[in-house]
Amino acid sequence: ADLSAGSRAGDEVGDLSRSFSRLLARLAQHHGYLETMASRLSHELRTPVAVVRSSLENLQLEPLPDSATPYIERANAGLTRLTRILSRMSEATRMEQALASTETERFDLRAVVGECVQGYRLAHPGTCFEAQLPDYPVWVRGAPDLAAQMLDKLVDNAVDFAAADTPIRIALVFHDTTAELSVSNDGPPLPAALEGKLFDSMVSGRQRDGGDEPHLGLGLYVARLIAGFHGGSLRAANLPDGRGVCVCAALRLA
Repeated sequence: ADLSAGSRAGDEVGDLSRSFSRLLARLAQHHGYLETMASRLSHELRTPVAVVRSSLENLQLEPLPDSATPYIERANAGLTRLTRILSRMSEATRMEQALASTETERFDLRAVVGECVQGYRLAHPGTCFEAQLPDYPVWVRGAPDLAAQMLDKLVDNAVDFAAADTPIRIALVFHDTTAELSVSNDGPPLPAALEGKLFDSMVSGRQRDGGDEPHLGLGLYVARLIAGFHGGSLRAANLPDGRGVCVCAALRLA
């Protein structure tokens, strides 16, 4: 029987059925609200953010005492962080919607990863990227641009948390019926309390000193969505010697 449709019976079973029906309806409404919350927040906050930005720009045109400069700089830095957060929230929402209509194709994951690594070396000239790739194609089914986007998220996360003067290691290997794409870096380990939660939306896995990038876990959440689209999953673990973290995407072979 459909539990969402309450019984019309006048006995205790009917009362219980109607109670379950009302509860399920409220849960569905709450679930829908949570699913759209990021999109709503991003939309609603754009106007006040634009007002704050405009006010700061106008304020900087006025003659101000030197003592006001640090406060203006902090306000601009905070506004930049908030803008990045809103951008990432929008990206996560768009990704959830886009995957439902994205066509799949059979493609060589090795070629995609190889091109990405070359791009990372150009984009991050101060960072060493070590790549371990097989000598033959690795065929998976999905979308090559999305696979590249997933790797971007994993690499961005590794770069953000990597210890100074240490390499980012990218490896692609076969394991049974899956291709395992891993990104590892030396740096702060994952806290045990976040085991199993790292790829949830709005969860940050590690703490770092300084930096101006917001870490709400949205990048890794998007990476998890893309891995699922490719029939796979993500997992993260501290390196055996505890010196850093490895994030691995296991994608189903085509």
